[in-house]
Amino acid sequence: MGAVAINTNSLRYLQVKEQLIQHISSLRPHERLPSRTDLSKVYQAARTTIERAISELIGEGILYAKDGSGTYVSEAMRGRAVRRKNELTTWGLLIPDILHYIYPGIVRGISDVANDHDVNVLICNTDNSYEKQTKHINKLIDSGVQGMIIVPAISGTIDLEPFYKLTEAGIPFVFCHRMVEGIQAPRVISNNFYAGYMATKHLIAAGCTRIAFISRPVYSTSSERYQGYASALAEASMPLRQDQVVFEATFDTDGEGYASAQQLLRQEERPDGIFCFNDGIAKGAYDALTELGLKVGQDIKIVACDNTNICETLPTKLSSVKLPTYEMGVQAAQMLVDHDASLRNPTLLLQPELIIRESSGPVV
Repeated sequence: MGAVAINTNSLRYLQVKEQLIQHISSLRPHERLPSRTDLSKVYQAARTTIERAISELIGEGILYAKDGSGTYVSEAMRGRAVRRKNELTTWGLLIPDILHYIYPGIVRGISDVANDHDVNVLICNTDNSYEKQTKHINKLIDSGVQGMIIVPAISGTIDLEPFYKLTEAGIPFVFCHRMVEGIQAPRVISNNFYAGYMATKHLIAAGCTRIAFISRPVYSTSSERYQGYASALAEASMPLRQDQVVFEATFDTDGEGYASAQQLLRQEERPDGIFCFNDGIAKGAYDALTELGLKVGQDIKIVACDNTNICETLPTKLSSVKLPTYEMGVQAAQMLVDHDASLRNPTLLLQPELIIRESSGPVV
């Protein structure tokens, strides 16, 4: 049998590349690398070998070059260095408010998958603030997390910079429940259009002919539910009356839905059905109707979204669209576990379910 030829140049280049990675891991992000000449002397390697190793590291995002200035360590190397030191993988989870009724299900789903994969989860509350969201993302990057699941904030002036930093640092992230326009990342979301369509279609089938819509302020989720509401009306050849559509002015939850329902009930042709963006708004509308002596489910029918414990605590139990929050958390975590596969199929759309109770008429 003849001897096998070994390409010693390739072996040397790979050795130099690994030595460079070890050296880079001791540097800070954006710190300048020594010159090619100095590196050649340090590693006793030809300049072409050094050049090849550095070019590949630039292509992998570990280094970046500035024309006429030199080569620098990228943010991505910080994540690699920390990952070598940590035995336990750590994820960051950003949610608006862990106490808000729809998020515990998402958190539980993520936690169950994380536990199965020996992952530690750091939970950060953003209070729906872009400013707090940016601070938390920067802190999590500095702490060396290996991935993030983000329920994006919706209040204030949007800041896309932290998402660019995540990409530059090589930290995978997944959007959950909603996404950020202009940022390409895997996402798990509910079909909010279908939620609005399904709820409105049910009210039409229950005999309502003047169906109002009360919502939180305009943002992606409220817009999608509104579009579903409008589409169901159009399909039934029913007019879309803008005087019976209310987008509330703030995201405050105190008294939500109450004043908006009062406004609708003062109209000469008051609605006989109301689709509410969520159960909290529906409760406010319920209180406004009750004060006027109107019977929910008889005089005016109501359907909401989220299917929280509010639905069963009202004297007339509330019909509501159930969002698959636990499944949403599970799928978001699975996307982070298998991030390469999720990049090939970046959007998972989960379907909601309508739970019919007495507020929209007799339960068959």
